[in-house]
Amino acid sequence: MTVSTTKDSKPCRATALQDWFAEILPGLPSTAPLEHFRIKLIQGDASFRRYFRAQADEISFILVDAPTEKEDSRPFLEVSRLFSKAGVIVPQVFAADLQAGFLCLSDLGDTLLWEKLNKAKHGSDELSQAGSLYQLAFEQLLNIQKISAEKNLPAFSEKLMREETDLFRHWFCEKLLGLQLDNEDRKILEQAFDVLISAAQSQQQLCVHRDYHSRNLLYQGSETLGVIDFQDAVVGPASYDLVSLLKDCYIAWPEEVIRSWALEYFRQASQAGIVSSSEEQFLRDFDLMGAQRHLKASGIFSRLCLRDRKISYLGDIPRTLSYLVQLKGKYTELDEFLDWLDSKVMQDLEDKIISAISMGNTV
Repeated sequence: MTVSTTKDSKPCRATALQDWFAEILPGLPSTAPLEHFRIKLIQGDASFRRYFRAQADEISFILVDAPTEKEDSRPFLEVSRLFSKAGVIVPQVFAADLQAGFLCLSDLGDTLLWEKLNKAKHGSDELSQAGSLYQLAFEQLLNIQKISAEKNLPAFSEKLMREETDLFRHWFCEKLLGLQLDNEDRKILEQAFDVLISAAQSQQQLCVHRDYHSRNLLYQGSETLGVIDFQDAVVGPASYDLVSLLKDCYIAWPEEVIRSWALEYFRQASQAGIVSSSEEQFLRDFDLMGAQRHLKASGIFSRLCLRDRKISYLGDIPRTLSYLVQLKGKYTELDEFLDWLDSKVMQDLEDKIISAISMGNTV
C-alpha cells in the first residue's frame, strides 16, 4: 500500500490514517489485499478536513482526516443517518474513529454537478440539459426538506446569521479591500443586515443542508445525485438551500432562467406539502435569503484567502456579489445599501481584489 500526499499534507496524520485503514480493512466490503491499495490525497473543501481515496482495482473508499482540535465529526455522522433514512443519497459510513478523527466512507465518485452544468452551459441545448440536472438536485432537496424539524438539529439562530453577515464587513470590506468604514457606512450595513435577517426568520423553518450547491453534489448517472458536506445542517429558512443551488457562487445563469427554475421547485414543494407561501412571497424570500448568503460567502472567500491562503476562491467573489446587484430597484428597503455597495465595492471590483492582494492586505 502506498500513500500519495502533498508537501504540506501533514505526513504524521497521513501515516496514522493509513495504519487505521489497514486495521479496519478486514471488516470492509472488499476482497482486495492491503498491498493492492493506493491512498491518494484528493481535493478537499474549505474546512480543515482532508480527503483521501483508497483504491485497489475497481474497489475504492474515501478516507477522511478530520483533526479533532479543528473538526467535530459527530454532526456528520448524525446528519448522515438522518439524511440516509429520508432517502437522500449520502456516503455510507463503514467505520469511524472519533477519538482519532478518522472516517471511512463509500466512494460516490468525483463527478461534480458543477462539471455537468458547466458542460451543459457550453452545449447547444444548455438550458434543457441544465434543467434536467437541476431536477435531480430538486429531488434530493425535497427529501431533505421533508425531514421533520424536530430531529435535534441546531437552529439557524439570529446570532449565527449576524455572525455570517459580519464576515462580509470584517473579512471582505475591511481586511480584503482595506475599506475604512465610518459610522455612516456601518449604519447602512447594519440596517441591511437587519432587513435580511428579519426576512429569513419570518420564513417557514425546515431542515437546511446549508451548503447545497453544485460542488457538493456528485453526479451518479442520469438518475440521481449524491449529497456531501452536510454536517452543518440546521433548522432554518425554507429558501436557503434552493438559493444556494440556483444562485450558485460557482456558476451563473440568466436571472429570468433562475426565476423559472425557482418557481418550478416551488410548484413541486407546494404539491408535496413542504411550502405553503404564495408565489410572490416565495420569490421575495428567495431573493432576500440570497442576499444574506452571498454577503456571507464573500466574507468566507476573503477569509479563506487571507487566513488560510486559499487564493482560488477570490475569483468567485465578483460572481457572488453580482446577485446582489440584480436586486437593485426591487426592494426599497435595500436601496440605500445597494447604492452603497455599487459606489464603495462594485466599481472595478476585480481590480480592487487584485490590488488588495498585491498590497498584502492579509492578517
